[in-house]
Amino acid sequence: MTDLLRATLVLAILAATLILMLVRPGGRSEAWYAAAGAAGMVAIGAVPVAAVPGLARETESVLLFLAGMMLLTGVAERAGVFAALADGCVRLANGRGRRLYVFLFTLGALVTATLSLDVTVIMLTPIVATVAMRRKLDPMPFLFACVFVANTASLMLPVSNLTNLLVFARLEPGFARFVGTMWLPNLVAAAVNLGLFLWLFRNRIPERFATDDLEPIALDRWLVVAGSITAATLAAIFVLGLADWPLWWAAIGGGGLLAILAAARGLLTTRQLRHDLSPGIFVFVIAMSVVVEGVRREFLAGRTIPIPHDPALAALTGIVGGAVGSNIVNNIPMTVLALSIVEGAPPAVRDALAYGTLVGVNIGPALTTYGSLATMLWLTLVRRRDIAISTGDYLRVSLVTVPVVLVATGLTLIAVLLA
Repeated sequence: MTDLLRATLVLAILAATLILMLVRPGGRSEAWYAAAGAAGMVAIGAVPVAAVPGLARETESVLLFLAGMMLLTGVAERAGVFAALADGCVRLANGRGRRLYVFLFTLGALVTATLSLDVTVIMLTPIVATVAMRRKLDPMPFLFACVFVANTASLMLPVSNLTNLLVFARLEPGFARFVGTMWLPNLVAAAVNLGLFLWLFRNRIPERFATDDLEPIALDRWLVVAGSITAATLAAIFVLGLADWPLWWAAIGGGGLLAILAAARGLLTTRQLRHDLSPGIFVFVIAMSVVVEGVRREFLAGRTIPIPHDPALAALTGIVGGAVGSNIVNNIPMTVLALSIVEGAPPAVRDALAYGTLVGVNIGPALTTYGSLATMLWLTLVRRRDIAISTGDYLRVSLVTVPVVLVATGLTLIAVLLA
């Protein structure tokens, strides 16, 4: 096979994979089309078969974390933990729709910043879905808040996003320096996103909703046990993140313990276990890593990427490149790809390029349904509840929101870097 033919086939496979994931013919999961794209890359020799296990191992910490958290939240939801938290949110809102919306969005922003955007999606989506169902609210504004706050408010700490952890571990900028640079862009991103959503959904968030049927929360023993293990797992994730240790230790430990206790009580079946773990997510992550590796080997390996020598332009390059790339190949593979470029950048602009890239790969991928792993998780959880959100529904919100939030956050970051 000639070099030109292989390069053409790599681009064709990439384009077909992206289009099929976006359109989802037959309503199939994005994982099916990602797997087909990966198989295509291997079939044409763009990625050797022997390289696939290594690519899978590169994502193992991400996959273990997701497995543990999805198992934990599946069991906790059936135990009534999220229903109890949902009732608590409703009581605090006192029947006011906008107050409830702001409260849930703020809660999501705090959880994202201090724990992880994946924790926000996995924990907040069931709470919001339960609130909407019980209070007979339009679920769309509240569900979109879950996924967007997870993406847009994930810049502040290294633990806030797996992309942050990848950059932090490779470049070692220092915890205080990282937080000192990113806290203001993170705040701006969350505030602009909230303001846009309050305007965008102004006719779909009710002024008031009924609360007269609220009953006292019944705290049975299993609910207390499940809630305690869930809380302890979240606390452990925070501690491990600060210590720069693998987050999956806490996720697997907490999820595994709760699953064992549930199985011992006859409260976890094999079918429920498979449902909780959603294998398609794991297939998607590994498959997209293979697709990205095919593109990297064909077009980037051994080539020098020109980087601007001005910090503002370097940050802008990272923002645009990260955002565009994440919406082509997903943000986690894009971050791994970008790191190889950042590490080769001139020392004077390396940090600016890295921080700009994080803005791009954290906020930018919210534009498409497959750009961010958090969005993929959210779609899985939403579909699990038989709530239909089409690609068109998602794009009508993201096309209005993401560009504005990205510009506002990018300008804030550049101002911080130049201050």
